[in-house]
Amino acid sequence: MNLNILDVVLIILFFQLLTLVPYLIFYNGKRQLSNKIFAGFLLAKALCISNFLSFRLYDYTYSYFPHLFYFGSSFTILWGPLLYLYTKSLLSNENKLKTVELLHFIPFLTHFLYLLVIFHFHNAEYKRDIISSGILFPGNLKSIIYTGIQFSILVYVILAFCLVIRYHKSIKKIFSNIDRINLNWMYFVLFGFFLKWGFDMWYVIPGLAAKWQSAIPLILSRITLFAFINIMIFKVLKHPSIFTGIERFDIRKQKRLSLSESLKSQYQNMLETYMKEEKLYMNPDISLKTLSEKTGIPSRSLSEVINSTFQNFYDFINHYRVKESVRLFSEEPERYKTILEVLYEVGFNNKGSFNNAFKKFTGITPREYKSYKKLVRY
Repeated sequence: MNLNILDVVLIILFFQLLTLVPYLIFYNGKRQLSNKIFAGFLLAKALCISNFLSFRLYDYTYSYFPHLFYFGSSFTILWGPLLYLYTKSLLSNENKLKTVELLHFIPFLTHFLYLLVIFHFHNAEYKRDIISSGILFPGNLKSIIYTGIQFSILVYVILAFCLVIRYHKSIKKIFSNIDRINLNWMYFVLFGFFLKWGFDMWYVIPGLAAKWQSAIPLILSRITLFAFINIMIFKVLKHPSIFTGIERFDIRKQKRLSLSESLKSQYQNMLETYMKEEKLYMNPDISLKTLSEKTGIPSRSLSEVINSTFQNFYDFINHYRVKESVRLFSEEPERYKTILEVLYEVGFNNKGSFNNAFKKFTGITPREYKSYKKLVRY
């Protein structure tokens, strides 16, 4: 049995994944469904690695462990659905899978049952005959199935990205500060998996690379997976709460109202008065619900009034914060000496959000404005 460095890496990854799976299943956190789905995703990955290793160590496994062949091949089909369902479970208030979502597992079950009948239920000698002949699927069915699996993975990853992007846009409708809603973990998982999938496709697509280069995408795929899993383990050890999930909020689409012009004008005047006199925007954690309670304007009506002028609640509040920061920067003599003092005073939580909002509404950065003392109107 000859092992190269890639084989050793895969063996290490296999046991690392098997270590993470029970941790996720039995982790006593808020997001038990999400963690179990992610555990299923990692287990599917581990079983696929075992299938790959059975062929890499062909002479040894063929002679002593023919039952290992093809056991993990069906689980490749689960990568896309499980990643999508994991993303969806993190971003929603659902604590169990819907019946309709079980349809995602039909291709896997079909493939797995087929292999059970054709291969797994037979004895070792029969399996060796199948393995040596390589005839497991009739005609071009194997190529068709593989192409379908890779295409489905791409579709599911795109759908998962769409869920995260849509969620990111939705929370801006109800919160003025979105820094505490950290989506970095989801982007890390999706980008890491997508990168590995890209290297796998580079390796298998005929003619995409010369023969002497064929090992490059395979090596990059293994390095990506190794880095992905070990960064994940490091994150878990450093921040175990990472698997408690993203804080969930009710972002279901509300029925659109149609306020009369007189009522809308009345609400606009009330809102402007409250914002100027009470300076509610200076509360770093102000939300649409809080503003509705303070002003007495129903939240749906308030949302309609805000959206008639601004893109969302997030921009509405930041508009007032930036306007106040411009006033503070322009004071003579200056009461505030640093940008940090100003950004915290007006309700921002970090410099990045402040810089982005300031430049969006004024066209320049706070540092530029503070340096030149240029009056900006917007």
